[in-house]
Amino acid sequence: MGQHLDKEQRKIQLMQAALAAFGKKGYHDTQVSDIIAQAKVARGTFYLYFEGKREIFEAIIAQIFQEIAGQIRALPLDAVDQIPAQIMGNLRRITALLMKNPLWIKLVFSDAVGLDSEFDDHIRKFYQLVLDYIQRGLRQGQKMGFVREGDVGVLAVCLLGAVKEVFYQYVLGTEKPAIRDIEREIYTFVITGIIHPALRGGLDAILGSIEEAEAPKRARG
Repeated sequence: MGQHLDKEQRKIQLMQAALAAFGKKGYHDTQVSDIIAQAKVARGTFYLYFEGKREIFEAIIAQIFQEIAGQIRALPLDAVDQIPAQIMGNLRRITALLMKNPLWIKLVFSDAVGLDSEFDDHIRKFYQLVLDYIQRGLRQGQKMGFVREGDVGVLAVCLLGAVKEVFYQYVLGTEKPAIRDIEREIYTFVITGIIHPALRGGLDAILGSIEEAEAPKRARG
């Protein structure tokens, strides 16, 4: 099997095996032996690529963060009317990615938290990057007259925290809302929470525009 995989393919294979092992037993109870059994490789092969389960776990978390960040698109600079659709687009891409990989949610929001101070620092740095991006978007929205006045730092934390908890509870819960319902409720929560008072008279139209856009898709099944 080994001769058919190049170095990058082997590394990916080991990370996929580790992800499966962590999903079955959790980070703390997983041993390197579990990972190599899942990957069907020799122990020496594993150590050619990773020093231990901590390093491969870090690689997996870094990849997840990169994938999530890659779903975010910048808000338009000069088109207020396009902001709602762009926000929904970001939510849809992130939701689709996480729902296809529910184990990622557990690893990022549970297993990776409190591992140790060094790893917590990695987590904080990632979330700070996300918060910085949200804050930039909020400031831009304020300048364009779409986002209400307020402390963008606090508002960004509120938005990120709410969205994170929705996905985490989805993984934990026994009842699973439809993905479209998750997207719609998060979108409604975000738009209602940030919109400028001067635009609230048209809030129903803004929210309804997404429903109109979704109607043909629902009809097609």
